[in-house]
Amino acid sequence: MLKKETQKNWMKGQVAHSLRGRLRLRVSGLSYLYAEREEIARALACIDGVAQAQVTPCTESVLLCYDPRRIDSRDLEERADMLFARYAMTAYRARHACAAPEEAETPMSTARLTRRLAVNAGALVVGNTLFTGSLMGNGLSKFTSVEALASLGLSAPMAKSAWNGLRKDMRPNADFLTVTSIVASLLLGNPHSALMILALSDLAELMTSFTIERTRSSIKKMLSVDDSEVWKVMENGRLSHCPIGELRAGDVVCVHTGEKIAVDGVVVSGSAVVDQSAITGEFVPAEKREGDEVYAGTVVKNGNVQVEARKVGDQTVVSRIVGMVEQSELKKAPIQRYADRFSNYLVPLNYLLCAAVWLVTRNPQKALKMLVIDYSCGIKLSTATAFSAAINTAVKRGVLIKGGAYIEQMSSANTVLLDKTGTITEGRPKVVSMQMLAHDMEERDVLALAMAAEETSTHPLAGAILAYGRDIGAQIPAHGEVITEVSRGSRTEVDGRIIRVGNMKYMQENGVRAAESLVDAQGAIPNYVGVDDRMVAVLFAMDSPRVNVRRAINALHYDGVGDIEMLTGDMESQARAVAELVGADGFRAQLLPEQKAEAVLKLQTQGNGVIMVGDGINDAPALAYADVGISLGSKSTDIAIETSDVVINRDDPMMIPELRRLSRATMRIVQQNFAMVIGINTVGLVLGASSGISVMMSALMHNMSTIMVVANSLRLMFFPPMEGR
Repeated sequence: MLKKETQKNWMKGQVAHSLRGRLRLRVSGLSYLYAEREEIARALACIDGVAQAQVTPCTESVLLCYDPRRIDSRDLEERADMLFARYAMTAYRARHACAAPEEAETPMSTARLTRRLAVNAGALVVGNTLFTGSLMGNGLSKFTSVEALASLGLSAPMAKSAWNGLRKDMRPNADFLTVTSIVASLLLGNPHSALMILALSDLAELMTSFTIERTRSSIKKMLSVDDSEVWKVMENGRLSHCPIGELRAGDVVCVHTGEKIAVDGVVVSGSAVVDQSAITGEFVPAEKREGDEVYAGTVVKNGNVQVEARKVGDQTVVSRIVGMVEQSELKKAPIQRYADRFSNYLVPLNYLLCAAVWLVTRNPQKALKMLVIDYSCGIKLSTATAFSAAINTAVKRGVLIKGGAYIEQMSSANTVLLDKTGTITEGRPKVVSMQMLAHDMEERDVLALAMAAEETSTHPLAGAILAYGRDIGAQIPAHGEVITEVSRGSRTEVDGRIIRVGNMKYMQENGVRAAESLVDAQGAIPNYVGVDDRMVAVLFAMDSPRVNVRRAINALHYDGVGDIEMLTGDMESQARAVAELVGADGFRAQLLPEQKAEAVLKLQTQGNGVIMVGDGINDAPALAYADVGISLGSKSTDIAIETSDVVINRDDPMMIPELRRLSRATMRIVQQNFAMVIGINTVGLVLGASSGISVMMSALMHNMSTIMVVANSLRLMFFPPMEGR
């Protein structure tokens, strides 16, 4: 059976050898810390009681000589592990970077595989209708029929791979056995079997190749600044249109209301309200004044600013996100490594059986049957068909899974990280409560005044107040001009009274005071309503959790997920309130995209399988580095969809535990498929060696395992939805 690799803390020392006063530890992550070896050795030598420390990255070992009277081996091991943990992030990044060259080899394109299958089918038809015999009458007749020539031509790429594998690894691989099986089938006068072997192999690769061929154009379109030109401030103070590609660090650009910022830099003049949700995930726009940092890809909602460029082009935050996304796509799918390794282990078995049968029976027919019946083809289809059926089932429910590897990783993950804005929550603030401070006024009248002050504002909180007022039937009265003050609030005049709605700072600056104490916001965003110099009400707004979020988290806990945390760029008070409301195990607030990615990497270095669920550009790095990145929601951005491994095109958090159920069922099917392939083919090998069954019967038994694998996998097409949904 295929042994599944388990997650491990590869920065934790394993005792390789221990004597009194001498301890040798094996640390897998040391192989990525060659530049830090001397620094680690010095730090280990500073541990009280350690006389000498030797760090050898190439052998992944640490040798410690210590005084057992001052420190025992157990304490020393714990102290060393604490030290190794400091370098976990550095080692993990190096591990990601080193993994890229391994993935340079890519499978054949779907177009090429489709053409191969068409040639295969065409050769079968022509060989059985127009040209039924050999094209030559000499001793090469077995290799010169239409079907035989097609088999040899189609197997040429496999022959090249077999030769390269033999030259590089000094051992036959699965392609080598496939080519041998094809040649053996032709020698036995059975070109139909040769074409069948090729067709099954190509079909399995087609299933994999189809999910890999995805363009990155939408990633770059979403992340890059769409405008081809910006307003550059010249030395004489005039503005000039300048192509983005010509900007350099130190240049000053002017950004107006509604425009997207093109550089990472610092505001040198002006003020503006900037929507940073694409980068930080915080839905409330932030005020930016002189000296504040701004990022490429964010949008000026109100105001004008001049920004001195510090980072341009590929150096901006948004471009670094693109790089992180592209690096993550080079990560090899674990399930493919397992299947290849397992099938490669069994390749020599066929040759050993072939030789053994020949030596015992001296019968070439029986010996060659040992090559016709092989395990590798069935093993590959055991995973491909099961994953294909699971992916089709998911698609019917509005979910795209980009490959079988993510099904396998999802089934074994023990940690789920959830983005807050737009994932756990709806991404739209709503007024959840109201505190009246003026007892001589009616709630509806106060709301009507607040709506008047917010009527023309584009701020998300203004929309929340207007929606809340409409829900209770408040009517906007006649009022004067609405004046919005950046990052403060807005005001207007109604019947000679000045109406203000905004934050506490806005109220204090204008001398608006409350006659009684204010209640604790408890994570909500307070919006104060003032009439002249008197505060008359407070409206509390929150980004409401999606329906079924708490239920989905409970279902994940029940299914064995040990840790569920929330990551957000929002403020800590709001993050805590939402985390408690939905039942998350913990939260991390005020995180930038790279910090979210670091949170994922840190958990992975501790041996956890991590699922990250998000919906925006700010989640892209974390989605990229997680073992499984899930994009949730019908409004997920293009970058989240392209970066993630699983795309849920529905606003239903219950699809997350539903997918975990499907993934676990799929892995059970895969294990059953392996058992059938090994069982049936083993019986076929035994009968082929010990009885007089024909080559056709041997081929039939071999193909029977494939048919049963496909039939078993098709059960996933009828996988029932979660009860109660």
